[in-house]
Amino acid sequence: MAMDLLSDLLDLVRARCTLAGRFVAGGSWVRRFDQLDAVKLCAAAGGACWFFMEGMAAPARFERGDVLVTNGSASLILASEPRLVEHARATPLARDDNGDYRIGHGADFMMLGGMVRIDARHQRLLRGGLPPVIHVSGARREAASLAWLLEQMVLEMTPPARPGWSGVLTELAQLLFVQTLRAYVMQSPDSDGGWLRALGDRRLAPAIACMHADPGRAWRLDELAQQAGMSRTSFAVHFREAMGVPPLAYLTHWRMHLAERALRAGASVAQAAEAIGYTSESAFSHAFKRTTGIAPGRCRRAIDEESLLSWPDMAESEAATEL
Repeated sequence: MAMDLLSDLLDLVRARCTLAGRFVAGGSWVRRFDQLDAVKLCAAAGGACWFFMEGMAAPARFERGDVLVTNGSASLILASEPRLVEHARATPLARDDNGDYRIGHGADFMMLGGMVRIDARHQRLLRGGLPPVIHVSGARREAASLAWLLEQMVLEMTPPARPGWSGVLTELAQLLFVQTLRAYVMQSPDSDGGWLRALGDRRLAPAIACMHADPGRAWRLDELAQQAGMSRTSFAVHFREAMGVPPLAYLTHWRMHLAERALRAGASVAQAAEAIGYTSESAFSHAFKRTTGIAPGRCRRAIDEESLLSWPDMAESEAATEL
C-alpha cells in the first residue's frame, strides 16, 4: 500500500482528540475562546453561527456539519451575528443539568468541542503544520463522513447512556479529527502553508513519501526532484515555500524526530543512529543536538523524567475540559 503520510505524522506526535463538551447557544450572543497554545476542534452539530479569527477579512458562516480546527495561535470568536464579533469577551460558561455549556437563551446553535493532546516534545511539529484555522464545510464532497460522525457523537451523548459510550465517544472524536484533516488535505487550499497542505500537493507528496518510507537513505536533491516530476531548482523553491525549510533540512528534522522516538522506546544511541542511516555515532550526535537542542545521550538518560511531560499535568487536564 502507498505511504500514509498523515497517519505517519499523527502517530509520531501521538495526537489524540478528546471531547471537551457540548456548547449550546441561543438568542443574541457572542464569545471569545482564548484556549491558546493548544490544537482545538469545534464541530457544528446543529444550527449555525459566525466565526472569526485575527487575520480573516470578515466573519464566516459556521453551519451544521462544518468543522473547525485551530492551532492555538489566535483566539476563536463565535457569534450569532457578524456585528457582535467586535464585542466578544472570554466570559465564564455555565453548565446546565445535562453538563452542557450554555450561553444566551434557547438552543439555536449546538457545537461539540474537543482538545487535541500532543506529545509535548512534538508540539511544534504538529502545530507548525497547521494554519491558524481549518474550516471544512460539511457541504463539501470530501466531508461527507463528518455529518455521520457528528450524528453518532450526539447520539452517544443523549440519555440513556449506552454501554461503552465513553470509549465510543473517544474513538469518534479521534476519527472526526483525522477525517477533518483528510478533507482539508484533499481540498488543499493554495493560500495555506505548512506540511499539512503539502501532503495534498501532487508534486511534493511523492517526494515526502520517499523520505518517510526510507529515512536512512542518503537522498539527493535531484532524486527527490525526480520523484516530484520537477526540475531540481523548481522543486527546491516549491518545497521551501510550502514546508518552510529546504528538502534536505526537512529530511534531517524528520530523521531526528524518528531517532528521538527510538531513544524513548529504549534504543541505544548507536541503534538510533543506525536506524536513520548514520554510520558515525558522533555525526549523529552532532546533528541530533543541533536539531533538538539536546544531546542524544542526555535524551536517552532523561527518558523516565521527560515522560512525565509527554501529557498535560492535572491542572492542564482540568483546563482542557473547558471549551
